[in-house]
Amino acid sequence: MDIVTQIYHALGGGAAAIAVIVALIALVGALAGVVTSYLVAGRAVYINSITAERSKWIEKLRTSIATYSGLLAELSFTLMGQKVLSEKGSGTATLVVNVLTKINNTASVIQLQLNPWNEIDKNLLRLIDSVVIRDRTDPLLVDKADKLLIAHSQWLLKAEWEKVKYEAHGGLYRWWNNNEDEKRLKKYRAWAAAEGSLDDVIAQFAKEKARKA
Repeated sequence: MDIVTQIYHALGGGAAAIAVIVALIALVGALAGVVTSYLVAGRAVYINSITAERSKWIEKLRTSIATYSGLLAELSFTLMGQKVLSEKGSGTATLVVNVLTKINNTASVIQLQLNPWNEIDKNLLRLIDSVVIRDRTDPLLVDKADKLLIAHSQWLLKAEWEKVKYEAHGGLYRWWNNNEDEKRLKKYRAWAAAEGSLDDVIAQFAKEKARKA
């Protein structure tokens, strides 16, 4: 005997019992609707909060990387000037030190913003950690590091914006586009192993580090 039948008999049967049962069912349905609405609203607030924070983080990271890239370009230009104006008292050595100070400060900010467990982040951290400038460092090496920084950052920022879309659209959207993530990561790995390889630049900076200033 199901619970509705038990309630019907407990109420003595008849039209009155049916009316009470219908009212109870309506009440349960209403309560379920309230609970569901509360849970959905709570999740929406949570998702919106996470999405907003991720968007802010992406914008901060983009700004930090742009600043770092600009400083590398300034450093390359300064090193080029130092190479041309080799006579003493040119003042280029002081300019290099000033730019390096800004570069080191910006690098520290980026390192705190990146995820050391994410594949693309780790490559960016490897590149930033490798940058070492000595007297007469080849400005072309700095240029190459700058270009690789921007290229790897573009892959990272694209991946992070996709995460924002997933959070905004929900689990079904993420499941439907999961294969696109895997394809993008495979493409990144292939690119990072070829034209986007960091090995040569990192090796050259290692030589700079071993060389006396």
